[in-house]
Parts: sequence; structure tokens; C-alpha cells
Amino acid sequence: MATKKPNTPTLFYEDRPDLLETFADTVQRMTFDGRTLRIEFCVARKDDPPSGQPARTGKSIPVVRLILDLDGAVDLFNKINNLQAALENAGVIRKTPPGAAA
Repeated sequence: MATKKPNTPTLFYEDRPDLLETFADTVQRMTFDGRTLRIEFCVARKDDPPSGQPARTGKSIPVVRLILDLDGAVDLFNKINNLQAALENAGVIRKTPPGAAA
């Protein structure tokens, strides 16, 4: 259960339907400097192959760099842990015991 810091205002969520969405298929980097968590999301773009050939090369293009302060990073990790638990309960994913083959 989260504890509220003294003198912290109560914030109410207000949706913004006009906010653009960004697709990413990989997390390229995550770094933490003690105060901020920086996450770089990328999308894979394949090069056009010669006619009749499969694509063999491409690029990983950054599409979003998300920077969170310590409180935001802790909130993100807590929400990811809750999501993981829900996915495990639904049978979508399962924990692999330490030392077991993936």
C-alpha cells in the first residue's frame, strides 16, 4: 500500500483523448543515475530487400525517450509487478524457477 507524503496534494486523473500514441517494439536502453530512470523505446524498421529476397538488414529507430523521477520509477515498477501477477493468474505467463532453462 502506498503512503502519501505530507503536504502532497491529491491529484485526480484527467484523460486527454487528443494525446498521440506511439508504438514501440523494443526497449533499447534503461539507465538509472540515482535520481532519474531513463528508458529508450525503439521500433524495428527493415530495409527494402532486393526483389524476391527476404529482408536481412534493418535499423532500430528510437521513437520515445521516457524520463521518470524516482517516485515515477517506483510507481512504474509497482504497476509492472501488478500486471505481471495478473498475467500469471490468467495463465498468460508463468514464473521460471531460478536455474531452470527458459
